[in-house]
Amino acid sequence: MTLDAPYRMTLSLNVLNHLGLNLYSNIPSVLSEVVANAYDADAEIVRIDIDRTAGSVVVFDDGVGMTADEVNERFLNVGYQRRLGTAGGTSLKFGRKVMGRKGIGKLSLLSIAEVVEVFTAKDGQKSAFRMDVSDIRREIEESGGMYHPTPIDTAEIDFNHGTKIVLRQLKKGLVNTAGALRKRLARRFSVLGSEHKFSLFVDGKEVTIEDRDYFHRLQFVWTYEEDGKSQQIAKRCTNAESVKIGAPGVLPAGNVTGWIGTASNAGRLRDDDGDNLNKIFLMVRGKLAHEDLLEEISDTSMYSTYLIGEIHADFLDVDDKEDIATSSRQRIVEEDPRFQELLAWLRQQLKIVKNSWSELRNERGTREALQNPLIESWFETLQEAPKKKARKLFGKVNEMPIDASEKAQVFSFLVLAFETLRYRENLDALDGIEASNIPLLLSIFQNVEDLEAALYHQIVRQRLSVIQALESQMDANALEKVLQKHLFDNLWLLDPSWERATDRHMEERVGKSFAAVQQHLTEEEKKSRIDIRYKRVTGANVIVELKRYDVIVDTSKLIQQVDKYRNALFTYLENANVSGPVEAVCVVGKDLSDWTSSRAKQESVEAFKAKGIRVVKYDELLKDAQSAYGEYLSRSSDVGKIRAILDSLTVSSTS
Repeated sequence: MTLDAPYRMTLSLNVLNHLGLNLYSNIPSVLSEVVANAYDADAEIVRIDIDRTAGSVVVFDDGVGMTADEVNERFLNVGYQRRLGTAGGTSLKFGRKVMGRKGIGKLSLLSIAEVVEVFTAKDGQKSAFRMDVSDIRREIEESGGMYHPTPIDTAEIDFNHGTKIVLRQLKKGLVNTAGALRKRLARRFSVLGSEHKFSLFVDGKEVTIEDRDYFHRLQFVWTYEEDGKSQQIAKRCTNAESVKIGAPGVLPAGNVTGWIGTASNAGRLRDDDGDNLNKIFLMVRGKLAHEDLLEEISDTSMYSTYLIGEIHADFLDVDDKEDIATSSRQRIVEEDPRFQELLAWLRQQLKIVKNSWSELRNERGTREALQNPLIESWFETLQEAPKKKARKLFGKVNEMPIDASEKAQVFSFLVLAFETLRYRENLDALDGIEASNIPLLLSIFQNVEDLEAALYHQIVRQRLSVIQALESQMDANALEKVLQKHLFDNLWLLDPSWERATDRHMEERVGKSFAAVQQHLTEEEKKSRIDIRYKRVTGANVIVELKRYDVIVDTSKLIQQVDKYRNALFTYLENANVSGPVEAVCVVGKDLSDWTSSRAKQESVEAFKAKGIRVVKYDELLKDAQSAYGEYLSRSSDVGKIRAILDSLTVSSTS
């Protein structure tokens, strides 16, 4: 080592590019390597300070530091194997199991900063140098692999032991806040805090386990720790409803500790910064070793979207066995038998957790449903088998990522479903009932009537909400388009007794007859209407014609136009030997031109009636439908037990 070049690093451009410049993707990953090196150097305090104005980061640790020789032999020696040193795989002062192994972590600094300055002190020796990426490239190309970092003044070193690293001209964006950096670093280390004699600070504030920002999101937790550690986990999970304490997993290769948790809904596992927490982190020797074990499990069930956890498996990094970490130390080599053994254990545990989770969710779902006293009373009337099914389904509803109002609606559907099954069983049992047992017979029929009334009541409420939405939101032109799209599939808007079409094959055949009529219409007739259809509903043959909203016709012309389709329909019905009345409905936007007085309108209505034709205006269509269903609700004053439950759920979902 010469006086003018006291520091030296030997590496190739290939190593620089693949293990330095292109290996790490973000600042937290790189800073994790620096923190890990400080831990290995027996540091008790690490401070990270961010200067956003200058765009620089300073990392200081109070570890043992390095002498000038150690700078060259260890820090600048790419591939230096720390665990082959005098102390082996443990640190000198605290006997820590060191995290570093490959000796390439220091190159990560070059992936985020153009300039890296290192200041270090040990045993009265102080060393300081600067590494510049552009200089490294140039010197390596010129010398064939040797780079000499630039010495800098050691006067800035005001500490007796430790290391300070300054990152300048950052190439990757800083995290938005110091809090965000604390959170990411907290998730990468499990050895933070006084119990480990290792404290990490970011911009003067200590990083703690709570900075991981996910313990409060957990609903249920399963631990694999001794009692004392499990109690610590339970205390952190302030919102958890259940913490099941187990024992460490015992594998041939070594023990597994940690925990697995589930959130109340999948949305809880996305934090404010957009990070996805639906992962099971693998920690080895106190540091993140594999970002997501769930990726290796390949469970696509909905249950897996609720999972989060931390698994600790130090047996994956043993000094006298092959290193199974990838170069970036962010993942484990997946083919290694030790890792496959861990995954097999995890799959088994996740099956156990899933069954336990389902039971807990079922219990919670049942409690939630039974908070409604009417549902509680109804639930107690079920036999044991249906009750067991109901409890399971209540749990399923509780699993759904929906809000309280939507859950209330689903609960109402469940009540209807179980009542339908119950009354079907009762009706099947009629053969075994004595004719003289009149009270039982009346009870069965009364219950069926109660169910039917409740179902129709629900239908009416839904239809009224549709009508009200149309009325409040649609102008004339929009209403024309909406009715054209939906009227033929919702015939109840025209007549409550017309539920839906019943013979699509016949409708298609008649449609061909109507198409033949279409060919002979005048251009004016074609332009005056939107659509015309045939529908067969509840034994009636119905022609529905939609006129454009702004078209005005008179009575005789409208009858003449409809007659063309009525005659075509009569011909088809006769040939097909199909019976049933023929009705026609014309939906228009404005009054007919000859409705000049109430008397004239009445005469027109009578003329249409004689032909089996009904004329209704767009706005009157909705008002008439609303009036019909509203009248039903107002007259339906008797409330059965099922309707009482459904009504209570409707109120709770809208309050």
